[in-house]
Amino acid sequence: MRVERSVFQTSWVLVAVALSTMAMVGPARAAVDDSKVETPADRELATQARLSTILRLIGERSPDLREASERMHAAEARTGASARLPDPELKSELWGVPLTHPLSFDQAQTIMIGLRQSFPAWGSLDARERAAREDAAVAGDTAEARRQEVAAQARRAFAAYARADREYRIHLEHVGLTSRVVELARSLYQVGHGSQQDLLHAQAELSRLHVDVAGIEQQKRSAQALLNALMDREPDAALGPAPEMSSPADVATATDDTAAADRKLDERRPELKAAARAVKRSEALLAVAKREADLPSFMVGADYWYMPTQPAHNAYGAMVSMTLPWLSPRHRDEVKAAEQTSAAERSALRAQRAAARFQLRDADAKLRAARETLALIHDRVMADARRSFESAQAQFQSGHGDVTPVLDGARNYLQVRIEEVRAVADLESSQADCARAAGLPVVGMTDGAAGEDRR
Repeated sequence: MRVERSVFQTSWVLVAVALSTMAMVGPARAAVDDSKVETPADRELATQARLSTILRLIGERSPDLREASERMHAAEARTGASARLPDPELKSELWGVPLTHPLSFDQAQTIMIGLRQSFPAWGSLDARERAAREDAAVAGDTAEARRQEVAAQARRAFAAYARADREYRIHLEHVGLTSRVVELARSLYQVGHGSQQDLLHAQAELSRLHVDVAGIEQQKRSAQALLNALMDREPDAALGPAPEMSSPADVATATDDTAAADRKLDERRPELKAAARAVKRSEALLAVAKREADLPSFMVGADYWYMPTQPAHNAYGAMVSMTLPWLSPRHRDEVKAAEQTSAAERSALRAQRAAARFQLRDADAKLRAARETLALIHDRVMADARRSFESAQAQFQSGHGDVTPVLDGARNYLQVRIEEVRAVADLESSQADCARAAGLPVVGMTDGAAGEDRR
């Protein structure tokens, strides 16, 4: 009977342990599974990769952007703290306890309990608050700069992905075209109108195209992994084909000319706004140092006195103290350091402006060159390469000449088509770089961290 009871109790203990373990593991497993739930946006990307969807998911999921946003909120929270007075102090003192009776507090002359409050130099708290506000604004500008940089990186990666996807399809088309040339060379060889050398040459060209396809697949996988990383997805998450890349006639031009964009750099580029705010922050900290060097800080306090050995047991005391900053050389050193920091921030602002102007003109020059290259390929080179290939193919089909001109024409036509695709991708990347250099706002990238704060 005891054995049965022991077994019964042990069974209930095991059941309870199992249930508690399931209760602890269940939520953790659900959290893990929830993080990998496929959303409608993920399913949309698996069908077709669109830049607008990619930018939206980056804004919602990117841990890099979330970090910048959270640092901005942290800097904003520090602004209020910087304008507060120092902590009040609670103090207690014990006077005149006889050494012969060190724990006889009722024989002490005075037992005091009091409060102290320090007041910094006049105007220094306001100056510190100004510096903290500028510091929070710098954090906001830094977050915006990071958003613009991530958006430009995403646009460049998407252009590379779309280029590789289009190159892959073009190579497959030329694999089929070259396969037809191989079959034609084999047919001509079998009826005695071609040579074995033509057939081998065509087969070697077909093998080379297969090697090119393998290299393009690698480039596509790399661009896919980068886009997924920016969206905080698994590196191998499904990403469908990119939409057809823009034709030369559909390519958008810059919204501003270089001179107009240059005039708007100070208000558009977050790096320049952050550098200007850093100058104001250093000036506020310089004001703090000068205030603390020229004006004293004060401390006031009030004490309650209990005097057990005196006829009047209860009394109070008050105190006021002030610092003597004029006697301390430390403040002169701090003022000098703040002046040098302010001068350094002004120099940094000038350097940032010069760098921004260079980046704008460099990006504009690359954009113009990419646009001209694409127009030249599309208007002249593409038509010449196509006509050359079609002429060589027609001559070979008629039984005149060998296969070499046909393969050379096909290779040249393939190369020109690839150059056109790469020129479109370069143009789109240049547009992204130009928008980044001009400080244009990011369109279509929502702020997931801000959305959570609003909720």
